[in-house]
Amino acid sequence: MNLPSSTSNSANTTSNPPEICENCRSQDSWIIHPARYRSIFTFFCTHCLLRKHPASFCPTCFSFYDSSPPHHSRRVSCSDCGSHTHIHCAGGEAVSPPYRCPPCRDPDSFSFFRPIIDANGVRCVDKSLSEVFLCAAKISAASMSKAVNFAKCEAERRGREAAVAKMRAREALVDVLKLDEKAKLDRDQKPNVSHASTNSVQVKKQNTLVQLDRVKQEH
Repeated sequence: MNLPSSTSNSANTTSNPPEICENCRSQDSWIIHPARYRSIFTFFCTHCLLRKHPASFCPTCFSFYDSSPPHHSRRVSCSDCGSHTHIHCAGGEAVSPPYRCPPCRDPDSFSFFRPIIDANGVRCVDKSLSEVFLCAAKISAASMSKAVNFAKCEAERRGREAAVAKMRAREALVDVLKLDEKAKLDRDQKPNVSHASTNSVQVKKQNTLVQLDRVKQEH
């Protein structure tokens, strides 16, 4: 299968700027996979995506572990990166620990995905590279699916928090209105109390004067 060229003319570059692997900085728009890595939305090339998710697939046959890796009796783990290789894929190397997966044996020159260049200079992939690319695509899809579920749960949580905050704000507003009504009633009652106390003082004075008059008359 032939692959599109990684180079593009100026018009295409302007309208569709090529994406870049945010790990190795390689620029090749057709092999960039989105993934949520350590809670950060990131773009990876095929090689870097597989290197960042060693426990998600077999590094020899590129079987994607959708839910969980094979049982420990049917796998061997890499002592360096922690990847899980099928026992039958590891062959005789599995019986002589510590086991190291193919990428960890030669980390400087190994590449999961290196397209073939034919005699005409056209990049192409064979069946084995297609399996590698498919494995990376499955990892990317699973990662984005988890990101969607996480975003959904986060949105629901924030929605509940907003509803609680709205209810508390409404209750606080009701309390403020009640306090305001009480303050108004207190202000309305104060003049009446003052007037009543004034009348009481006047009555006392009148009673005192009456008593004085009576005393004078008796004498």
